[in-house]
This record gives sequence, structure tokens and C-alpha cells, in this order.
Amino acid sequence: MSFPAARRMGVLLPAVLLALSAGCEGPQRQARQVATEHWNRARAQVKARLAADQFAAGNVAAAAGELNEAARLDPQNTALAPLRVRVLLAEGRIAQAAELLEQTKLDGRSQAELDYLLGVVRQQQQRWEEALDAFRRAGELDAEEINYVTAAAQVLLQLGRPQEALDLLTSKAATFNWTSAYQATIAECHEQLGDWATAVTAWRAVADTPDADAGTRERLAVTLYQAGRYGDAIPVLLILLNDGPPERTECLRPLLVECYLAEGRVAAARDQAQLAARAAPESPYVQRLLARALAAVGDYPAALRVAQRALTLSANDRAALELVAALAWRVGNRELAGSAARKLLERDGGNAVGQQIVQLVRGP
Repeated sequence: MSFPAARRMGVLLPAVLLALSAGCEGPQRQARQVATEHWNRARAQVKARLAADQFAAGNVAAAAGELNEAARLDPQNTALAPLRVRVLLAEGRIAQAAELLEQTKLDGRSQAELDYLLGVVRQQQQRWEEALDAFRRAGELDAEEINYVTAAAQVLLQLGRPQEALDLLTSKAATFNWTSAYQATIAECHEQLGDWATAVTAWRAVADTPDADAGTRERLAVTLYQAGRYGDAIPVLLILLNDGPPERTECLRPLLVECYLAEGRVAAARDQAQLAARAAPESPYVQRLLARALAAVGDYPAALRVAQRALTLSANDRAALELVAALAWRVGNRELAGSAARKLLERDGGNAVGQQIVQLVRGP
């Protein structure tokens, strides 16, 4: 090979090697990029699981932090949207949650969850018809999720359309009849329709499950009372009062008094009314209840004193005026009876008790 040719070869060889090296570097860089993206997606999944765990534990701020990191690692992952919305709602950022929901579209059950969350947002915004539409869409996309059906029924109840809610639930009975959420919502429909007997049956089905809570038993007790099943309500109320914290259950004691009075168990009514009056001495209703219980056991003077106290707590209380007028007449205080009866008629001209007492005071 001549020198000039060798020289030319020496010049060309580095250039060829550089070109070959660059050609190899392109695929290697691409492979590294793919590997990095894969690794980031895997890390994002871990962060998303950590965020879900933190949210389930009530640690909203920690969940938000993990979610932000997951979004940074995998910014195109729309599957993070449902949990992001839940975190935003927990933080009270309703407008941001609505914006994210409107911008995100998923498939199948994932979209059903987004529609459900949009319904929750519209509920909080009191846009009830839009909430109903969103819950219905969720139920159509995922026919196996009870929460979507009961959410739609609850909106119908909020709108005062209990028969529509009942019809919706009944159409899903074959799928959800066995669940407590279904039975509880059925009970609320019948309550709003005034069908207390059927509501009792539904609440009983919920209360008899192993995971029934005190709130369910309270609803059962109230429904039993409304259905006129006072004797059945009494043991439920006693269990709640005996087992629950007083700050939660004491408000149920007046209902127990009402049940005892309705059942004619007057001594028990008096004892419970005295406990209720000690717990709520400023309540006109509780004082009237104690007056009724004392009258039921024949202690009319004490009943009158308590009824007068109820009247001092609420001067325009017609029920208290009725009690004072009737009890004053019963103990022979004609002046007090007449005065209370006249005040009662000033507020309620057609009141039968007031008319009768005024007539008795006037005499033949």
C-alpha cells in the first residue's frame, strides 16, 4: 500500500470507528431509557400502594405525599386518578377534585369508580340531579358494586322520591338483597313512605348481622317505636343505654320513657324519666315527660310542679300549658287551671283541653 493510501486509511479509520460507536450508543441509550421508565413505573406502583394504605389509615397528608411522588415517577398513569380524587375530597378541595374527574377518562370498572366519585362531588355541591346521573352511570358500568346503587337511591331519598328509590333497589334485589347496605337503604325508603312495619323488618335484618353497630340498633329501636311496637323497642333501648357511652346514648332515654308509658309500665317510666331529667334539666320536652310519668303513678302535685318548670323553660309551649291546666284542675287549683287554659286558647283557639278546662272553671 502506498504511503498516501495508508495515510488516507489512517484518517478514515477513526471516523469509521466513531460512526460505529455512535451507532451502538443509540440503542444502548434507548435501552437505558426504557429500563429507567420501567423502573420508575414499578416505583410508582409501590408509592401508589403506600398512598392507598396511608389513606385507609386516615393519614391523608401522608397519602397525598406518596401520590405526588407516584405521579412524578409515572406522570401518564391515569389509574392514580381515583385515589387522587379521594385525597382531594378528604382535604376539602372539591373544585380540584371535580376538575380532575372531568379531565380523566378510564375504562370499565375504573371509570365506574370515577363516575361514583363525581356523584360524591356533585352531592357536596348540592347538584342532586347531576349526582344521580353520575351514580346511575357508575351502576351501569359496574353492576356488581352495591355502593353505586345505594348512592343513587340515597339521592332519590334526598330529593323526596322514595318510591323511585324503592323501585331502583327492588330491581337489584337478586344481586344485593343479602347485603346490609341494601337492607338499610330499603328500610330508609319505607321510613320515608311511612311504612314503619316493613322498615322494621329491614332494620331487623341489618341489626341481626354479626357486624351490626350501635347506630343500626338505634335505627331499629326508633322504627319499632314508630311502628307502635313499644314492647319490642324496650329491650333494644335498654341494651343501648346499658352498653353504650352516656354521651351517645342518653338521648335515647326519653324514647324509653315513652315506650314504658305506652305499655302501661308507669313505675319504670317514672324511674327512667327521673334519670332523663337529671341528664337534661333544661329540656322542656324531658320535663313534660317527667310530669306525665309522675301523673301516671298518681303523684299529681309533683307532676304539676314539674309541668310548671317546663312552662318556665318554654313559655309558649302548648303541651306544657295543657299539662299545667289539666294537672292544676286535678289538684284543685282552679285559678291556675283557668289561667293556663286561657293562655292555651290564645295560642290554639281550638284546643280541646283548653276549652274543657275553661268550661269546667266557669261551671254550669
